Amino acid sequence: MRNRKVRLISIFFAALLISSIFCNPTFAQLENPDLPKRTGLKVGDVASMHGALGVSEELETNIYLAPSSRKIDVITLLKPSAGIEIPLRDNRISADYEAGIYMYGQYHSQNHIDHRARGLVELNLTDYKITIKDTFRDYTDRASDENSRRIAREDNNFRTAINAEFDKFGFELGYSNILDIYGSKDDLVYQQISYGDRDRFTNIVNGIVSYRFMPKTSAFLEADIGFINYYNSSIPPGSIFTDWYMGLKGKPTSKILINLKGGFRYQNYDSSSIYADKFYFGPVIKGGLDFLMTKDDTFNLALEKGVYESLYANMNYYDANIIYLKYTHKFNEKMLVSGFGNYQFNSYPSSTTENGQTGKRYDNILTFGCLGRYDIRRWLSAELKYEYTNKWSKFDVFDYVDNRVMVSGTAGF
Repeated sequence: MRNRKVRLISIFFAALLISSIFCNPTFAQLENPDLPKRTGLKVGDVASMHGALGVSEELETNIYLAPSSRKIDVITLLKPSAGIEIPLRDNRISADYEAGIYMYGQYHSQNHIDHRARGLVELNLTDYKITIKDTFRDYTDRASDENSRRIAREDNNFRTAINAEFDKFGFELGYSNILDIYGSKDDLVYQQISYGDRDRFTNIVNGIVSYRFMPKTSAFLEADIGFINYYNSSIPPGSIFTDWYMGLKGKPTSKILINLKGGFRYQNYDSSSIYADKFYFGPVIKGGLDFLMTKDDTFNLALEKGVYESLYANMNYYDANIIYLKYTHKFNEKMLVSGFGNYQFNSYPSSTTENGQTGKRYDNILTFGCLGRYDIRRWLSAELKYEYTNKWSKFDVFDYVDNRVMVSGTAGF
């Protein structure tokens, strides 16, 4: 595992170096949700550097996300980060790194460090824009695991694209390569299937054609084709999938921002004597909209319906349906409050058995909460947040209720 980490990090920085010769980032790395007005430290006219340190104390009532016998703990989180932006005329190069250092008050075995490194490059030519970006993460997250297990994970997401706009028409051609690696290689997922067997590459090629029918709004058609390969084992079946989307993007009115697309996916899996379903066909949705109710009040809606590769039992995939709502009120330029809610429904294609009960697994996950933030200075902010999560499933072994209260502060430049 250690050698693989070294190789991944080497590949990441090599890709960044090569891409910096040719292209730049899709968004400014100086942007930070905890410090929205920071400007960074100028290094002459050559570069901008930025750094921050976030500190939080969190009370969590169910740190193992267990259905019963819940364990309470207080968690200290340190989040140091640093990065650099280098503008080259109309082009930019940027890179940053962030760590999450989790320290548990009682259950020290849960201590861990998460890592994230990003590189972005953008080349703005006369008629075309070329972007290259890469994000590497090394992390653990029980809430994102179907079985609420603490499994170390690594993923590397690389994408390059070229796009252009000519009068009212535009296009984009892109390629993505996604690498997913799991820790606990010898731990079994199902029968002889281990986490190591689920390590995979995903390669996606996509094309988008758009038409601007309003001054600030475009309709578009998108076609994706993807290939999934499990390179450590022949047990999990690889697959090929195609997505077809229609969507809207832009600002149709002064109060609405939209980026929403919907369509269909067909995914065909290789034959397998162990894995359950051989194909998927159904609707897919991604995106959402922002409604600027007043200059101080914003409503956000996000929707997603899609298919994810599964780690549960002998399932090839699960179907996720997600709706996210958020309302934000600004009292002034420094203070705001938000209320948010998220509902997710996951369904599995075939029957399994848990504790003597047989059926098709499904999960309901309801999350809601509120937060208040005070931007004390451009370089200093504070936040108080409460979050409630309730997960109830076909099989009660996957149920849990969790409450989290977080007090945090961030300082940086």
